[in-house]
Amino acid sequence: MDKYYLVAGATGKTGRIIVQMLLDRGVKPRVLVRDQDSAQNLFGDQVDVYVGDVRDPESLLPAVKGVDTLISAIGTRTPVGKNCPKRVDYEGTTNLIQAAKESGVRRFILVSSISVTHANHPMNCFGRILDWKLKGEDALRESGLSYAIIRPGGLVDSEDGEKLLIFDQGDKILGTISRTALAETCLCAADYPQNIHITFEVVQSEEYGVQGCGEIFTELDMDRIPSTYSG
Repeated sequence: MDKYYLVAGATGKTGRIIVQMLLDRGVKPRVLVRDQDSAQNLFGDQVDVYVGDVRDPESLLPAVKGVDTLISAIGTRTPVGKNCPKRVDYEGTTNLIQAAKESGVRRFILVSSISVTHANHPMNCFGRILDWKLKGEDALRESGLSYAIIRPGGLVDSEDGEKLLIFDQGDKILGTISRTALAETCLCAADYPQNIHITFEVVQSEEYGVQGCGEIFTELDMDRIPSTYSG
Protein backbone atom coordinates (compact mmCIF):
# COMPACT_ATOMS: atom_id res chain seq x y z
CA MET A 1 0.00 0.00 0.00
CA ASP A 2 1.45 3.34 -1.07
CA LYS A 3 2.11 6.00 1.52
CA TYR A 4 1.20 9.59 0.75
CA TYR A 5 3.46 12.30 2.09
CA LEU A 6 2.72 15.99 2.40
CA VAL A 7 5.58 18.43 2.93
CA ALA A 8 4.55 21.84 4.27
CA GLY A 9 7.20 24.50 3.80
CA ALA A 10 8.44 22.59 0.76
CA THR A 11 10.00 25.60 -0.98
CA GLY A 12 12.17 26.47 2.03
CA LYS A 13 15.77 25.29 2.24
CA THR A 14 15.05 22.29 4.46
CA GLY A 15 11.75 21.50 2.79
CA ARG A 16 13.39 21.26 -0.63
CA ILE A 17 15.86 18.67 0.64
CA ILE A 18 13.07 16.61 2.23
CA VAL A 19 11.17 16.65 -1.06
CA GLN A 20 14.25 15.62 -3.03
CA MET A 21 14.95 12.74 -0.64
CA LEU A 22 11.40 11.49 -1.13
CA LEU A 23 11.81 11.78 -4.89
CA ASP A 24 15.07 9.82 -4.67
CA ARG A 25 13.07 7.04 -2.99
CA GLY A 26 10.72 6.94 -5.93
CA VAL A 27 7.97 8.70 -3.98
CA LYS A 28 5.91 11.49 -5.53
CA PRO A 29 5.08 13.70 -2.55
CA ARG A 30 2.50 16.39 -2.18
CA VAL A 31 3.77 19.87 -1.40
CA LEU A 32 1.82 22.59 0.35
CA VAL A 33 2.86 26.01 -0.93
CA ARG A 34 1.51 29.53 -1.21
CA ASP A 35 3.03 30.12 -4.64
CA GLN A 36 2.31 27.48 -7.27
CA ASP A 37 4.74 28.94 -9.81
CA SER A 38 7.58 28.80 -7.29
CA ALA A 39 6.89 25.13 -6.57
CA GLN A 40 6.66 24.21 -10.23
CA ASN A 41 9.91 26.04 -10.97
CA LEU A 42 11.62 24.02 -8.23
CA PHE A 43 10.05 20.61 -8.74
CA GLY A 44 8.30 20.59 -12.11
CA ASP A 45 5.77 17.79 -12.40
CA GLN A 46 7.65 15.52 -9.99
CA VAL A 47 5.34 16.54 -7.13
CA ASP A 48 1.64 17.15 -6.59
CA VAL A 49 1.27 20.83 -5.82
CA TYR A 50 -1.43 22.05 -3.45
CA VAL A 51 -1.81 25.76 -2.93
CA GLY A 52 -2.72 26.73 0.61
CA ASP A 53 -1.76 28.95 3.50
CA VAL A 54 -1.26 27.63 7.03
CA ARG A 55 -2.90 30.81 8.30
CA ASP A 56 -6.10 29.82 6.46
CA PRO A 57 -7.47 26.54 7.87
CA GLU A 58 -9.94 25.90 5.04
CA SER A 59 -7.18 26.03 2.45
CA LEU A 60 -5.35 23.09 4.07
CA LEU A 61 -7.97 20.35 3.86
CA PRO A 62 -7.58 19.43 0.16
CA ALA A 63 -3.82 18.99 0.59
CA VAL A 64 -4.09 16.90 3.75
CA LYS A 65 -6.94 14.62 2.69
CA GLY A 66 -5.71 11.06 2.23
CA VAL A 67 -2.20 11.82 3.50
CA ASP A 68 -0.37 9.20 5.56
CA THR A 69 2.52 11.36 6.83
CA LEU A 70 2.70 15.13 7.15
CA ILE A 71 6.13 16.75 7.50
CA SER A 72 6.03 20.40 8.55
CA ALA A 73 9.12 22.50 7.88
CA ILE A 74 7.27 25.80 8.05
CA GLY A 75 8.72 28.79 9.82
CA THR A 76 9.13 32.52 9.60
CA ARG A 77 11.91 35.03 10.02
CA THR A 78 9.57 38.01 10.08
CA PRO A 79 9.06 39.24 13.67
CA VAL A 80 5.90 41.27 12.99
CA GLY A 81 3.01 41.47 10.55
CA LYS A 82 0.91 38.82 8.85
CA ASN A 83 3.84 36.37 8.72
CA CYS A 84 4.87 36.81 12.35
CA PRO A 85 5.82 33.81 14.53
CA LYS A 86 2.46 33.78 16.31
CA ARG A 87 0.54 33.45 13.06
CA VAL A 88 2.90 30.98 11.37
CA ASP A 89 4.80 28.96 13.97
CA TYR A 90 1.91 28.68 16.42
CA GLU A 91 -1.43 29.32 14.73
CA GLY A 92 -0.25 27.92 11.39
CA THR A 93 1.09 24.77 13.04
CA THR A 94 -2.14 24.40 15.02
CA ASN A 95 -4.16 24.70 11.81
CA LEU A 96 -2.07 21.99 10.18
CA ILE A 97 -2.54 19.75 13.21
CA GLN A 98 -6.30 20.21 13.15
CA ALA A 99 -6.44 19.45 9.42
CA ALA A 100 -4.32 16.34 10.02
CA LYS A 101 -6.69 15.14 12.75
CA GLU A 102 -9.75 15.72 10.59
CA SER A 103 -8.16 13.84 7.69
CA GLY A 104 -6.86 10.84 9.64
CA VAL A 105 -3.15 11.51 9.08
CA ARG A 106 -1.07 8.66 10.55
CA ARG A 107 1.96 10.68 11.65
CA PHE A 108 2.92 14.34 12.00
CA ILE A 109 6.61 15.29 11.87
CA LEU A 110 7.30 18.83 13.14
CA VAL A 111 10.59 20.66 12.67
CA SER A 112 10.91 22.97 15.66
CA SER A 113 14.10 24.45 17.12
CA ILE A 114 16.65 23.83 19.82
CA SER A 115 16.32 26.16 22.86
CA VAL A 116 12.54 26.62 22.54
CA THR A 117 12.16 26.26 26.31
CA HIS A 118 14.72 29.01 27.00
CA ALA A 119 12.53 32.08 27.38
CA ASN A 120 15.51 34.43 27.63
CA HIS A 121 17.18 33.21 24.45
CA PRO A 122 18.16 36.06 22.06
CA MET A 123 15.91 34.64 19.32
CA ASN A 124 12.92 35.59 21.45
CA CYS A 125 13.84 39.23 20.90
CA PHE A 126 12.44 38.85 17.40
CA GLY A 127 8.71 38.32 17.73
CA ARG A 128 9.10 35.73 20.53
CA ILE A 129 9.80 33.15 17.84
CA LEU A 130 10.89 30.41 20.25
CA ASP A 131 7.92 30.96 22.56
CA TRP A 132 5.51 30.54 19.65
CA LYS A 133 7.34 27.48 18.35
CA LEU A 134 6.98 25.92 21.80
CA LYS A 135 3.25 26.61 21.78
CA GLY A 136 3.06 24.91 18.38
CA GLU A 137 4.86 21.91 19.87
CA ASP A 138 2.44 21.82 22.77
CA ALA A 139 -0.51 21.75 20.38
CA LEU A 140 0.94 18.69 18.67
CA ARG A 141 1.73 16.91 21.95
CA GLU A 142 -1.87 17.42 23.02
CA SER A 143 -3.39 16.42 19.66
CA GLY A 144 -3.64 12.64 20.01
CA LEU A 145 -1.69 12.16 16.77
CA SER A 146 1.36 9.96 16.41
CA TYR A 147 4.19 12.49 16.12
CA ALA A 148 7.86 13.37 16.30
CA ILE A 149 8.94 16.87 17.29
CA ILE A 150 12.49 17.44 16.08
CA ARG A 151 14.46 20.30 17.62
CA PRO A 152 17.53 20.83 15.42
CA GLY A 153 20.54 22.89 16.35
CA GLY A 154 21.58 25.84 14.22
CA LEU A 155 21.00 24.95 10.59
CA VAL A 156 23.86 25.05 8.11
CA ASP A 157 23.68 24.56 4.36
CA SER A 158 26.52 22.05 4.16
CA GLU A 159 25.61 18.86 2.32
CA ASP A 160 27.73 16.88 4.77
CA GLY A 161 25.36 14.27 6.09
CA GLU A 162 28.03 11.78 7.15
CA LYS A 163 28.81 13.14 10.60
CA LEU A 164 27.40 11.22 13.54
CA LEU A 165 24.41 12.81 15.18
CA ILE A 166 23.93 13.56 18.86
CA PHE A 167 20.39 13.10 20.18
CA ASP A 168 19.18 14.41 23.52
CA GLN A 169 16.08 15.45 25.40
CA GLY A 170 15.33 18.19 27.87
CA ASP A 171 16.59 21.07 25.69
CA LYS A 172 20.07 21.04 27.23
CA ILE A 173 22.44 20.71 24.27
CA LEU A 174 23.69 23.24 21.73
CA GLY A 175 25.31 22.84 18.34
CA THR A 176 24.65 22.87 14.62
CA ILE A 177 23.33 20.43 12.07
CA SER A 178 23.28 20.35 8.29
CA ARG A 179 19.91 20.63 6.62
CA THR A 180 20.68 17.34 4.88
CA ALA A 181 21.09 15.54 8.22
CA LEU A 182 17.91 17.18 9.51
CA ALA A 183 15.96 16.03 6.46
CA GLU A 184 17.26 12.48 6.95
CA THR A 185 16.16 12.60 10.58
CA CYS A 186 12.67 13.70 9.53
CA LEU A 187 12.36 10.73 7.20
CA CYS A 188 13.68 8.35 9.85
CA ALA A 189 10.94 9.55 12.16
CA ALA A 190 8.40 9.14 9.37
CA ASP A 191 9.59 5.57 8.75
CA TYR A 192 9.44 4.39 12.36
CA PRO A 193 7.06 1.41 12.27
CA GLN A 194 5.33 1.94 15.62
CA ASN A 195 3.26 4.79 16.97
CA ILE A 196 5.53 7.42 18.47
CA HIS A 197 5.03 10.46 20.64
CA ILE A 198 8.47 11.94 21.00
CA THR A 199 10.31 15.23 21.34
CA PHE A 200 14.08 15.42 20.95
CA GLU A 201 17.02 17.65 20.09
CA VAL A 202 19.61 16.79 17.45
CA VAL A 203 22.99 18.25 16.51
CA GLN A 204 25.98 16.94 14.57
CA SER A 205 29.17 15.76 16.21
CA GLU A 206 32.65 16.12 14.72
CA GLU A 207 32.95 12.38 14.20
CA TYR A 208 32.10 10.54 11.03
CA GLY A 209 30.25 7.27 10.90
CA VAL A 210 27.05 5.47 9.98
CA GLN A 211 23.86 5.46 12.04
CA GLY A 212 20.77 3.45 11.36
CA CYS A 213 17.35 5.03 11.64
CA GLY A 214 16.42 2.83 14.58
CA GLU A 215 19.32 4.17 16.62
CA ILE A 216 17.59 7.53 16.88
CA PHE A 217 14.95 6.14 19.19
CA THR A 218 16.95 3.56 21.15
CA GLU A 219 18.03 5.88 23.95
CA LEU A 220 15.15 8.36 23.85
CA ASP A 221 12.05 8.44 26.03
CA MET A 222 8.58 8.82 24.63
CA ASP A 223 6.58 11.83 25.77
CA ARG A 224 3.95 11.37 28.40
CA ILE A 225 0.64 11.21 26.58
CA PRO A 226 -2.38 13.19 27.82
CA SER A 227 -4.97 10.93 29.45
CA THR A 228 -7.47 11.86 26.73
CA TYR A 229 -5.35 10.15 24.06
CA SER A 230 -7.25 7.35 22.36
CA GLY A 231 -4.98 6.39 19.46
